[in-house]
Amino acid sequence: MVWTLFSGAVKLFLAGVGILYAGLVLIALRTEGAHNRVPFDWGDPARSGERLLIWVGVRGVSATLQWLKAALDILEDASADVGEWLLHHR
Repeated sequence: MVWTLFSGAVKLFLAGVGILYAGLVLIALRTEGAHNRVPFDWGDPARSGERLLIWVGVRGVSATLQWLKAALDILEDASADVGEWLLHHR
């Protein structure tokens, strides 16, 4: 019983951390853009580490969105070709 409660609390905590991280990444992507620099300050390594993790997330989301856009462009062209073929072969 105690293990079940502890396990549930850990899962809830990890879900909260994941949601918080996703929010920070999306806010940074929206405000700073995809090509921002990582500010690193040797005097504040914890904040610099946090900014580095957020930067990695921003770069990952940006790369995923670029890949998704390219894939959807290919599908759009293929769909247009199929539609044109259907219209000409009716």
